Amino acid sequence: MKKQLSILAILVGASLNAQAAQSSFFTIVDNEVKGYANGISTDGSGLIGINAKNNTAEYFSTVQFADFLVDRFRFEQGCMLSSSVCDSFWDDNSTGNFAYQWRLDFRANTDQRSNVGYVVSNETDGLVTALGDTPADRVGYKMAGKVRTAFAVVADGNQVELKDAASTQNLAHSLSVPAAIKKLNNGQYLVTGTAASGLNHVVNGDFYRYCFEGNDDQGGDFRYCPGVDTQASFWLLNGSGGFNKLMQAGNYANGRDSVLQTASALGAVELNGTLYGVGYSSTGEYGSGDLDGRNLASYWTLDLNAGTVGATQVIPLPEGQPGKDDAKLQHSWAVAVNDNGYVIGNQRYRINKGQNRPVEMFLYNLNTPTNSAVVPLQDNPLSGSGSEAAGINDHNMVVGWRDSRHQTQPVVNGTNRMQEAFLLNAAAPSNSWYLNDLICGLDDAGAKQCAQNGKFYHIAFASGITADGTIAATAYRYDSESDLKNRINATVVAVKLAPTVKDYQGNAPASYVVSNAPANNQTGQDSEGGGGGSLFWLTLLALPFAWLRRYQR
Repeated sequence: MKKQLSILAILVGASLNAQAAQSSFFTIVDNEVKGYANGISTDGSGLIGINAKNNTAEYFSTVQFADFLVDRFRFEQGCMLSSSVCDSFWDDNSTGNFAYQWRLDFRANTDQRSNVGYVVSNETDGLVTALGDTPADRVGYKMAGKVRTAFAVVADGNQVELKDAASTQNLAHSLSVPAAIKKLNNGQYLVTGTAASGLNHVVNGDFYRYCFEGNDDQGGDFRYCPGVDTQASFWLLNGSGGFNKLMQAGNYANGRDSVLQTASALGAVELNGTLYGVGYSSTGEYGSGDLDGRNLASYWTLDLNAGTVGATQVIPLPEGQPGKDDAKLQHSWAVAVNDNGYVIGNQRYRINKGQNRPVEMFLYNLNTPTNSAVVPLQDNPLSGSGSEAAGINDHNMVVGWRDSRHQTQPVVNGTNRMQEAFLLNAAAPSNSWYLNDLICGLDDAGAKQCAQNGKFYHIAFASGITADGTIAATAYRYDSESDLKNRINATVVAVKLAPTVKDYQGNAPASYVVSNAPANNQTGQDSEGGGGGSLFWLTLLALPFAWLRRYQR
């Protein structure tokens, strides 16, 4: 028996010595793209980022790469911080570069956003908003004065303006911005996005002037942006990238002429022989004021042969529909859809919840359209915690960002919370992880090692995910672990997170979790799915004992 125990001790020691080292689940690919990651091609070979000249994101408690002139759901409520903080954004401050400077620059037709990464460009030359299956296929918009015009590029060819006769003749579609490009099974390309509808609120109308020229005393504050009625739009291109036709939804979710009506298609999928678009559509049920319209997460079916878009279908949410008199929610919007029918989206609260007015991500399945969406990260780790979904691949892996684990301060009192990127399995949403827990490994002694490329990173926002699970993310990069802990001297970089396990799905990342919570962790919460690494080691330790028990029998 002593001999057996000696052998066991040797085996256990050998197991510990051989298995103590563990690589990180993601390797950070940092090519010095200094900006906010905005998109990645499906094949992972192209990454684009965006830089904004003026820092208006803090004013709306949202991300720096948000498109304030199109996605009205992000900012219609105006500033949610303390009155002194909100007022400071409109001060005549030449060094602040906040909302006041944005207005001056916009009226002067100054470019405010620029691309970094695979494409280096600006709004005048053409700002890229999304990449296709490869970065050779991409879409974006060009600015001419205050008018935006969508364009597409296929196979690295020339920009093709997505204009039809109405756009050219009377500026009916004078504002057009694409959100995604998808190559269809028939070889054609479908571009999804938003364009002015030419209905009640048009270029140079009152709402348009309030958006671009009004100040905070005159009801400005971006609340009337984009200043024109928009509609969910689908542009069809032929196989060589030539523009074919524009299709717009024929109705809003429940529109009303007197309010600013906005809608957009943010993604598309071919599912069970039917082509779907997902996004949001306007409703005018709530209140009677000019700004009482709300946006509802919606989807549409498309008939390419007939050139028509089906009736707007609203995605049911457990908290009910924005726009009702007693609604808890201000807006909801669908972001993307995958080949399995999973739709990701977000809902924004109208009322305070847990000292916050959060955005919460949701999951919906087109295969079960009568079932309500689910909100997997709701009130996690505390009531009112926020989360926002941004991308999904065909392995059902979802990425986005959420309030960092230690963030408990009341947003409604004037402080925006730090964000942390997440990964989640749509098919089993209890399996989710903070990406910061998947970028550290263990050395031969079992000690945590989080440095990559000789630097330290906090992964704040994940904005896209490829077919094999590579993630596009915005990181705050630090030269030392001390700087990371103290949150000083950060460089904002757009990076790729390349997975150790290609095409991963399910609970695959769990065994790679190495807790890497941000500094000043006040909640004591570990990563979702945390402990996977510990379970891995316990299993290894148990193996020699299992062998000994069988031998004794």
